[in-house]
Formats: sequence, structure tokens, C-alpha cells
Amino acid sequence: MKSNISQTDKIIRIALGVALGLTGIFIGQIWLSIAAIVILATAMIDFCPIYAIFGFSTHKYHASPFQAKNKKKKH
Repeated sequence: MKSNISQTDKIIRIALGVALGLTGIFIGQIWLSIAAIVILATAMIDFCPIYAIFGFSTHKYHASPFQAKNKKKKH
């Protein structure tokens, strides 16, 4: 699985998951707790299946700093 969640997206998912989980526990709504578990799971594995279905990604891929850089030819 290729990561499709950025660091910012991950932080938002964790905050939302914790908030939903606590709300679900305090008001007694099991579906909120289940939604929280799903949101937290996607944050922990850095992969969102819904993003994958629609070909969406918030993760920006960068070249490794150890790769050779292409040198421009002088004319």
C-alpha cells in the first residue's frame, strides 16, 4: 500500500477520531465510536481506501535527497 495521507491530514484524522470517540462514549452512540475507530485506523496506516478509489492523495512525494540530480547541459 502506497501512502496517500499527508502529515497534516493524519493530524486532523487523529484529532477528529479522538473527538468522535470521546463523544460517542459520553453520549452512548456506538456508531460514533465505530466511525472514530475507522478514522484512527486510516491515520495509523497512512492509507485511506476512499482516497484510493477516487485516485486522490494528500501525500506529496518527494525525490530522495540521496538521488543524483540531473545536471543541466551548458550550450
